Amino acid sequence: MGKEIAVESFSIQQANGLPLKGEVRTQIDGSGKPVLIVSHGFRGHRNWGFWPDVASRFAELGYYTVNFDFTRIAARHLQVEEKKLAEASTITQELHDLNAVLSNVLEAKLPLAGEADRSRVSLLGHSRSGGSSIILASEQPDVRAVIVWNGGSGPVRSNGANGSSQTLIEKAVNEDVSLNTERFDIVKHFKELRIPALVIQGDADNERLLQRNKELKAAAPHQKFSDIAGGDHTFGVADPYQGSTSQLDQTVEETHRFLQLAVTVKAPTS
Repeated sequence: MGKEIAVESFSIQQANGLPLKGEVRTQIDGSGKPVLIVSHGFRGHRNWGFWPDVASRFAELGYYTVNFDFTRIAARHLQVEEKKLAEASTITQELHDLNAVLSNVLEAKLPLAGEADRSRVSLLGHSRSGGSSIILASEQPDVRAVIVWNGGSGPVRSNGANGSSQTLIEKAVNEDVSLNTERFDIVKHFKELRIPALVIQGDADNERLLQRNKELKAAAPHQKFSDIAGGDHTFGVADPYQGSTSQLDQTVEETHRFLQLAVTVKAPTS
């Protein structure tokens, strides 16, 4: 499309003492644009594989796009003690982080805030953060739409690999899930959503996510679902990024079409 996109960084200091870092990407033309907050998966980060390209593509399509790292990424980079890294890896902390980004958007505290229409905020989450996006959308009335890419499932309870004892991260995540069973009931929240939702699922992804996709379809058949033929968990993309794939292109296009109806995206001018 060739549109000039401004990119500005931000950092939000979280209560756990870790910085939440990210970027805003948007065209600068003075018009209020729908906000799209994109969240990486548990093993990803904001610069993994397709994320910078995806964030730029949505900015070209007319969105104020926010791409960020959960604070567990900062914990790894800063090489904090393992207990603090474990606490930063829970869904509860993931929700704190995602809510902090949302709050900073709504309070016009992120860069280039004048380009954002804060009445049109959508969440897009991949893998585990897809489930977190559903949870937060069920709790925050300012969210207008939610999109899930190959996700909607919570973490797998782990008893340690190959019979070994649990790591501190596995223990922290499992304990967090046990203490928050009602809050983390993603299927229930999805069924009760009063906003439009889109779930995009690659049909070559792992069986656990394919089964969760069936559960979401059964719980809320009125929502929008799209299956990507041949799409694996990352739509055929690897890191380092070697370029897009047909599955990723289809995923971006279907997300944009959905949002055009859900939040009335204005067509970008040539």
